[in-house]
Amino acid sequence: MEGNTAWMLISTALVLFMVPGLALFYGGMVRSKNVLNMLNMNSTRAVLINIQAVLPSIAVFLLAPSPSGATGENLGTQCFVLVSGD
Repeated sequence: MEGNTAWMLISTALVLFMVPGLALFYGGMVRSKNVLNMLNMNSTRAVLINIQAVLPSIAVFLLAPSPSGATGENLGTQCFVLVSGD
């Protein structure tokens, strides 16, 4: 199980390094007066995508009813198919 956690941490770090690299790549493809705008657009998009990834996760794990019927008890349980560990 430790190898899976390490791989997820490494993959997350690679994606976090990829976003500014992609912004610099796109910045090199535009005229010099538009580089700052391109960097801001990529940074804003990265923030919005992270928010869109976190909010549904909160809704699924905290607001969905658990097998016992109460809401808010899903955090730390394995009642979902994708996180069941099987």
